[in-house]
Amino acid sequence: MIHAVIGEVVHVGAQIAVLRTDGGLELELIVSSQTASKLSQLHGEARRQVRLLSWLQHREDSMTLFGFTDEEERLLFLELIKVNGIGPKQAMKILSGVQVRSFIKALDDNDLTFLSSIPGVGPKTSQKIVLALRDTVVFDTHDKGKQQTSSSGLDRRFDDLVAALSDMGYDKRQTVGVISELLKEHADLLSGKNLHEAEEFLFRNAIIRLG
Repeated sequence: MIHAVIGEVVHVGAQIAVLRTDGGLELELIVSSQTASKLSQLHGEARRQVRLLSWLQHREDSMTLFGFTDEEERLLFLELIKVNGIGPKQAMKILSGVQVRSFIKALDDNDLTFLSSIPGVGPKTSQKIVLALRDTVVFDTHDKGKQQTSSSGLDRRFDDLVAALSDMGYDKRQTVGVISELLKEHADLLSGKNLHEAEEFLFRNAIIRLG
């Protein structure tokens, strides 16, 4: 996987960005129109040193590179392409028509009217998106923190713990909320534990709290 592309912006189109790397390669990335707008506003040194997160679609007859300004945009893109009937280009079209946080809020509120109004969605697709993603896409809207977070908003170190509890039948959204609460309530205690010990503590207490 190509995690990111770093280089100088040499061209920006409606949904295309071309970056020239230090090695002399010019890479074309499909981006959302919002990302394209941000890139087109860069000048000087900011334009010469740009980092776009990326995702590579590899087919037998082609390779297509998609670019993203931040992890939230890429995470939402990766969740959207899991929805039946939504491909990478349609997912990027959706990202072009809405802010990530606005999309997540509409998802949380089950706002089918708003979702249906996004270019590339429509009534049927909005229903499929809600059914597929409402309990899986959760971004932490309060504390960005310094730790790398997953689409659940938690430190990625606890992805396996969330998955294990979800596999046991617990609701993923509720599980994420409980673990987040435990991490805040027992921050001092957990700071002295290694990852394995922290996972054991959180697992035991999460089950108690989840009932």
